[in-house]
Amino acid sequence: MYIKLFLSMTMLAFLSQSCEKSEEITTIDESIDYFDIVDKPKDKWNELDYLCDSIYKAYGTKVIYEFTPKIIRNGNAFYYPATYDKSLAYTRLMVDKFWLKPLKDNFPEYHSKETPREYIIMGGYYHNTPVATNQGSGAGFNGQFYRLGMGGINNFDKQNKANLHDHLVILWHEHAHNQDVKYGRGPLFDNISVGTYYKEQWSTKTLAQANSDGFFRNYGGFAPEEDFATTVEHITRFPENTVTTLINTNDKLKTKYNFVMKFYQDKGLNLHRLQVLCDSVVYKTNY
Repeated sequence: MYIKLFLSMTMLAFLSQSCEKSEEITTIDESIDYFDIVDKPKDKWNELDYLCDSIYKAYGTKVIYEFTPKIIRNGNAFYYPATYDKSLAYTRLMVDKFWLKPLKDNFPEYHSKETPREYIIMGGYYHNTPVATNQGSGAGFNGQFYRLGMGGINNFDKQNKANLHDHLVILWHEHAHNQDVKYGRGPLFDNISVGTYYKEQWSTKTLAQANSDGFFRNYGGFAPEEDFATTVEHITRFPENTVTTLINTNDKLKTKYNFVMKFYQDKGLNLHRLQVLCDSVVYKTNY
C-alpha cells in the first residue's frame, strides 16, 4: 500500500510540473521565410505595378518583383530581384500571356485550386551558396504550395522563342515540385525506381542510359522529387506520340507516365493538352 501511495504521489507531482506554463519564447528565428515588402502608395505606381495589380485581380496571383533579398528557410539561400525592364517584359509575356491566361481559359478548375498565390521574379538563380553558378536550383525554392518562383529573368529575351518555350516548360517542372509538396507523390511512385537513383552521379549519365534505367532525363535520376518533376517536364515538352514512343521502350517509364498523368488528371489538368497549349502560345501567337 505504501509503495502504491508513493508511486501515485510521484506521478501527480510529475503531471503537475509538466502542465506548468512553458517559458515564453524571447528569440526570433532570422531564417523565417518572408519578404520585406511595404505596400507602395498608388500615386507612386509604375507600369509594372499596374500590370501586377491587374494580374492579381484576374488570376489571384500576386507577382512580386520588388523585395529585399533575405536569407531564408535553411539559412543559406541566396537570390536577388530582376531589373525593372526585364521584370516588366517578363511579367507581361511569360506570366500573363503564356502561363496564367491560357491556364485559366483552358483549365479553369485546375487554375482556381492549384495556382500559387505568389510568384517571385528572381534576377539570377536561387542557390544554396552565393558563389554557385548552375542555372537550376529551383526545387529548394518551389517546395512550397502557395508560392512559385523562377530565376534567370535578367537573361529574358522575348525574341528567342526556343528559350521562351524551354522556360515555360521548366516553369511547369518547378510547379510540379509545388504540387508534390502539396499532395505528396507517395510510395507508389517512389517504389518504381527505389534503390536505383544516381544521386550526385546523375550528370555522368547519358540520356540514353537514363532512359534505359527508367528516367525521362538523367537529372530525374538524382532523387525521387526530381524524377517526378522531370516526368511532368517531359510530357509537357514533347508531343504525345513522342512520349508514347519512349514509354513503350521501358516499363518503368510507362508506369511513371501513367502515375503522373492520373495525378494531374484527377485535379483537372491533362498534360498532353498542356503541351499543345505551351507550344501554341510560344510559337503560334504574335507578341
